Amino acid sequence: MITIPYLTAVSTYFSYGLIFAFGHLRDFFRRFLDWWLTSNLQGYAPICLGHEDFYIRRFYHRIHDCFERPISSAPDAWFDVVERYSNDNNKTLKRTTKTSRCLNLGSYNYLGFGSLDEYCTPRVIESLKKFSASTCSSRVDAGTTSVHAELEECVTRFVGKPAAVVFGMGYATNSAIIPVLIGKGGLIISDSLNHSS
Repeated sequence: MITIPYLTAVSTYFSYGLIFAFGHLRDFFRRFLDWWLTSNLQGYAPICLGHEDFYIRRFYHRIHDCFERPISSAPDAWFDVVERYSNDNNKTLKRTTKTSRCLNLGSYNYLGFGSLDEYCTPRVIESLKKFSASTCSSRVDAGTTSVHAELEECVTRFVGKPAAVVFGMGYATNSAIIPVLIGKGGLIISDSLNHSS
């Protein structure tokens, strides 16, 4: 388990509290100035109200550039992130022509198939041309193709069982199928590297 140093935790909470306090102070003075300067908005409902609006204005905009980063390369273990800048305190971000090489720590590209690979990439393009991108969806939505049947037949022969069912994602397997196959008092033996759902 990773432990955060005490000083880091305290300074983080202190900074969060400070931003929270100054945000409310700024909102108080803003409401006072709005009341003092404008009188033509009487009777109108406020456009911005509540904690969500406060969070977006006072917290999220300060760190907006950390999220929703556009990339300009394949989603590999390392990828190029487009650098952005803002002239209005991160309310809007403008792209530059510069990129930064970054380590990808938030991807579903478990097996590396999303990256450019001299073996996989041509076969993926060939499969997309033959079967289209609709097979990326669940089989309930997109139907069963000959590739699904071929893969299930291959798995059936490999494990030596009469039949097999293949799912495109671990969450669907764990949430939809396992509860159907096993009931109260049943035993599931699962690999430690199984999907975390």
